[in-house]
Amino acid sequence: MILDLRDIATFPAEFAIESELDNNEYGIERVSFRDLMSLRLVIQKVQEDYYCQGTVTVPVEEECSRCLNIFDAELTGDLNFIIKTGEGKTETSATGEEDIVYIKPSEPVIDLHHLIRESLILSLPLKPLCDEDCRGLCPDCGVNLNEETCNCKREEDDERWEGLKSLLE
Repeated sequence: MILDLRDIATFPAEFAIESELDNNEYGIERVSFRDLMSLRLVIQKVQEDYYCQGTVTVPVEEECSRCLNIFDAELTGDLNFIIKTGEGKTETSATGEEDIVYIKPSEPVIDLHHLIRESLILSLPLKPLCDEDCRGLCPDCGVNLNEETCNCKREEDDERWEGLKSLLE
């Protein structure tokens, strides 16, 4: 996704776009994009620097970490970066909470791909759940305990816990 600063006449400016995402293009594991990505940026110009803040939102399909079912979710990531003009520099460098993107004064065009990808990866949950009350899979027979019950007998008695059982009584 390209942001061309030449297209913006007055500041502060709001930049909003919806775009299709390709799983291969962004390379985020564990999710499949299922609809359009929404990007909203507010851009403020101070002298020769551009301060950009916004959010990126994309509907995805994830796999539940307990029951392994595929479910619909939404990833929302924050974007917070500064665009500085510098001769010969076009790299991105992370400093603290904000990224700094250097552009050539003659080419005020920024590829937001890396920033969007990083923001979406940081918004991924560590353990995606289809529901907070998801019961997961039976460790013995593998039945999805959300859909049916199993008749497995689990031996809960572990002699190492005998000393603590008296506290339950």
